[in-house]
Amino acid sequence: MNRLLGFIASFALNGIGAAEPLDDFLKSPALKTASVGFAMVPLDPPEEGEDPLSEVLHNPDQALTPASVQKAITTATALQILGPDYRFVTKLYRSGDDVIIMGGGDPLLASTSLDAEFPAWHQALLDAGMTSIEGSLIADPSFFEDCTTPNQWLWGDIGNYYGAGACGLCFHRNSFEITFQPGEVGQEAKMLSAYPRPPRVTFRNHMKTGTSGSGDQGYAYSGPERDLITLRGTVPAGGQFSIKGSLPNPALSCLSAFRSYLKKKDFPVNDIEVKRGTAPKEEDLLLAVESPSLAKIIVPTNMKSVNLNAECLFKALTPEGKTTSSQKALHTHWKEQGVDLTGFLAHDGSGLSPQNTLTARQVAAILKLTNESEHAATFRASLPIAGRTGTMRGFGRGTAAEGRVMAKSGSMERVRAWAGYLKTESNKRFAFALLINHYNGSDSAVRSAASRFLAKLCEE
Repeated sequence: MNRLLGFIASFALNGIGAAEPLDDFLKSPALKTASVGFAMVPLDPPEEGEDPLSEVLHNPDQALTPASVQKAITTATALQILGPDYRFVTKLYRSGDDVIIMGGGDPLLASTSLDAEFPAWHQALLDAGMTSIEGSLIADPSFFEDCTTPNQWLWGDIGNYYGAGACGLCFHRNSFEITFQPGEVGQEAKMLSAYPRPPRVTFRNHMKTGTSGSGDQGYAYSGPERDLITLRGTVPAGGQFSIKGSLPNPALSCLSAFRSYLKKKDFPVNDIEVKRGTAPKEEDLLLAVESPSLAKIIVPTNMKSVNLNAECLFKALTPEGKTTSSQKALHTHWKEQGVDLTGFLAHDGSGLSPQNTLTARQVAAILKLTNESEHAATFRASLPIAGRTGTMRGFGRGTAAEGRVMAKSGSMERVRAWAGYLKTESNKRFAFALLINHYNGSDSAVRSAASRFLAKLCEE
C-alpha cells in the first residue's frame, strides 16, 4: 500500500478521506498553471490497537519558493542553535576621547521610539564623568558582515521598510516614514517630511496622486549606504499619507539621532563616524543593553511576519554574522537530524528572496522535529492561529480550520504558502506544508481554496 492510500485507509471518516479534499483542491481553476507541493505527517504514535497514520503527499520533493514560510525554518533553527534565552547585546564604550556604540545585531533597538535608548546612554556618559565627546561618536556595526542585503533581493523591495537588511547596529527597525500631501489625481504628491530623516541623503520625488481609497502604491528606491532615494508610485487622494522606506545606513542614522538628543541636553559632540572593527577594551565598557529574549522576538517574527527580525536571527546563527556561514550552520543542523536538504536554498532568513527554494517534505520534517524538541511549546506559541491571531486571523474563520490550524503563511507575487500544525476534530495532530507557485488565479481565490482544503482535513 502506498503512502497516500495508507493514509486514506486510516484517515477516512463518514466517506471523507484525504484524497477527496486534496483532489478537489488541485482541481481549483485558480491553480490550473500552478506548481503545488504538499506534505502532511503525523505527530503522534498510534493508540493501542490502531494502525499508524501515514503521510499525505503531493509533489513533496519539488523545490518551490516558500516566501515567508522561510521564517518558520529560521525561527525553529534559531531556537535550537541559540536557545530561547539568547539576547542581542548593544554595548557603549569610552575609548580615550571617543565613545563607541558597539552594535550587537538587535533588531528591536529603538523600535518603540526614536530616542528610546538614549536616556540610558546619556546617563552612562554622565556617570563616567563626561560632559561632552571631544573625540568622535563612533558606531561599529561589525557584529554582522557589511553586506546588509542579500544579492538575491529585488531592487523594488530593498528601498522599502520590508526590505531593510540586517545591520550590526540596527536602529528604529531600520526604517523611516515619508509623509506626502496628495494633490489632484494624476498630479504630484508633495513630499512633506521624512522621519527620522536619513543623514547625508537626497530625495528625488516622482510620487503621484492616485484615486481616493487606492491605498499605498508608493515605493522608495534605494540601497545600503546610498545617498539618493527615489520615490515613485502613487498615494491616495485626500489628506496627508505616509509610506515607509528602509534606512540606507542604520548605524549612521543612530549616530545622527543620538547626537541630536545629546545636543538638546547641552552635551556637545565633536563628530560622528561609522567605523568597523574598533575592538574596544572590555574595561572601557560603560553600558550593555540587552534585547528581549529570542523566545519573545520570534513571536512578532512569525505572528506579524517581520523580515528584519528573521534576518538578524539568521545572521546570528554563527559568530561570524555572515549569510554564507548561517547557510552552512542551518544545513548542518538539520542534516544531522536526518533531513534530506536536496534542493534547499536559503539565501536569507525572511523569505524575501524569490530564489529561495525548499520542498514540502523538508518543511514538514523540520516542523515534526521541532515539535519533538525541548522548545516545541515556545515555537508553537509564535505561530498564528487560523481565524484568530496574526497573519492567519482572517484565514479559515468560521470553518473547522479555525483554532485547529496554526501556521506561518507566506506570500509574494504568484506565491502562496502555509506551514505549521493541524489538529483534526478527532484530535489527530499533524505537521504540514502547502507550497503554491505560479498560479493563474487571483490571490484571494488561491487563499480561499487553501482554506477550504485545510478545513476539510480538519474535519476528520
